[in-house]
Amino acid sequence: MSRAREQVPKGAVSVAAERTDAAAVSRALWDGLVRFNREQAGPLRYKRTVLSLRDEKGRLLGGLILQSYWRESYIELLWLSARARKAGSGSRLIKEAERRAQRRGSRLIHLNTYSFQAPGFYEKHGYKRCGAMSGSPQGKRRYFYVKRLRAL
Repeated sequence: MSRAREQVPKGAVSVAAERTDAAAVSRALWDGLVRFNREQAGPLRYKRTVLSLRDEKGRLLGGLILQSYWRESYIELLWLSARARKAGSGSRLIKEAERRAQRRGSRLIHLNTYSFQAPGFYEKHGYKRCGAMSGSPQGKRRYFYVKRLRAL
């Protein structure tokens, strides 16, 4: 026997910007979404990995943030200082991210980047463009990429 869901009557809800404790409401929203996702698709096995690139004095030159869940990974960001660009550092970071993603069982890795960032860099590393949108920022494009990873 299925349980009937109680519906909220129309007009009984309001939409408002949180002003007093937005952080707590944000956590509650994420908790609700994660709970729903787990019910639909099983445990997320979420992991966030931060890779840094440092010089011999320990100064931060760049890095990459990788989020992994289910059987996919997402490159949240990849940033390199001007000093670290064109020296193979980005390639080292992306290869390490892919290695870690494969090791945890991810079958694909995805990201997004802007036209003024480095779409050619990702294409050179085997990422396939799977979408694009324009107009934000004005005169620029945002690209979405995915790459299939082989199972280990």
